[in-house]
Amino acid sequence: MLRDSGRCLLWNPESRSSNRIIRVKTESLAQNVQKKFDFPPPNQRPFLSTLPAKIDSYEEGVARYFQWRTGLDYYLTIDQIVDFVVNTGRVKVLDLLTDTATFTLRLAARKAFVGRIYSFDNNITLLERAKQRAVHLSLQQFIEFKHFQESRIPVADGYGELAVSIFDLHRHHAEPYLAEAIRILSPNGHLVLAELLIPKAVKNSLRWLLKNLHLKYVQKNPTEARAIYYDQEEIIALLFKSGFRQVIIQGLHVPASRHSGVFSLIAATK
Repeated sequence: MLRDSGRCLLWNPESRSSNRIIRVKTESLAQNVQKKFDFPPPNQRPFLSTLPAKIDSYEEGVARYFQWRTGLDYYLTIDQIVDFVVNTGRVKVLDLLTDTATFTLRLAARKAFVGRIYSFDNNITLLERAKQRAVHLSLQQFIEFKHFQESRIPVADGYGELAVSIFDLHRHHAEPYLAEAIRILSPNGHLVLAELLIPKAVKNSLRWLLKNLHLKYVQKNPTEARAIYYDQEEIIALLFKSGFRQVIIQGLHVPASRHSGVFSLIAATK
């Protein structure tokens, strides 16, 4: 359901009408969806042999964790975000976290994208890996990878037309993170957040507590275990408080159960 409240356009994936639309099961619809999102597997990367052996397995670990946490395929989800960014027509894109570089490389490879991407990370090894992949794919002319260590992104105020943050907001204090995002965006610029939204009832449940304990003690990932997730109302309030004037939220899937969050595409306009 798309609701226009003057300042906020909000699609609620948990509404009954949305669920009925999404759950329409026809062979033709299934075939069209499969055809649309039938992407080839990632290329092998033998050129990474000069980097530490474990680095090439990093992306596979990220993809597995993403699917475990969200219930979605990592690569198909990245491509949905790329589609959205291409459709905005913005040509100066800031990727706020390089990480696996999957988003940056897939966006740069799109023929419909005619802009330039500036991608940031505080991990030198991941940046070097990303640079090697860009050269291997002949995409280096469309991308500039930058290292940073402070919370401040190393660009001038109002530098970017669109900033993208994929599954990263939950690791930060939201208010300073969003304040930095609005600083680096030009007037009418867009912030695109791809993040897991968790209803309050889920966050307060025993199931959620057990999942975080599993993260901390079994998966040995304390950073993700103490991550802060928001529900729809909370993220909208945070974005408006930071100075954004319009917010659109689209759930990228229907929650598997009432105990699940919804991985969502959140677009805010400065």
